[in-house]
Amino acid sequence: MKTNSIKIKYWNTIIIVQLFAMLLISCGQLTKVPDLIGEWKTDKIGVIVRSKSGGNWQFTSDSCTITLIIKDDYTADGKIGLTEFKDGKIKTNWLLPIKLTGQAYKIKCGSIGRIFEDDPLEEKKVELWLGPIKQDSINVDLRYTEGGAQFPMAHSKLKKVKI
Repeated sequence: MKTNSIKIKYWNTIIIVQLFAMLLISCGQLTKVPDLIGEWKTDKIGVIVRSKSGGNWQFTSDSCTITLIIKDDYTADGKIGLTEFKDGKIKTNWLLPIKLTGQAYKIKCGSIGRIFEDDPLEEKKVELWLGPIKQDSINVDLRYTEGGAQFPMAHSKLKKVKI
């Protein structure tokens, strides 16, 4: 009798894990869509750079535009204010549901320079988090990602300007 109870618990656990895995995988963005390819641009947006001086956080604000050129191989070249990046790697957010995160893609831009003249950080690692494409526009978040940080620097909408 005890053996049957253990077998039932074992199979219940396996079924629950499989259903949970299917739910997570089925909800995320699994592929990169061809509509991503092209040139994208924001209007002028507010950007906040966070830096630490003397143990205290300082926040410096200014504005800029973001321009992306997404190539056929799903890499991106771009300009964020005064600085540029090349061959940013685009990854899908395949694990978490888009309705939960709002994020379909992530572009790892790597280390970039100053975004605006008063930017206190000469170098910083950033990512662009992109939502799903809706009528030739994409919600975009600029995130500082150095040292495991996920500091949001800006939020805007990219509009497709060229195919």
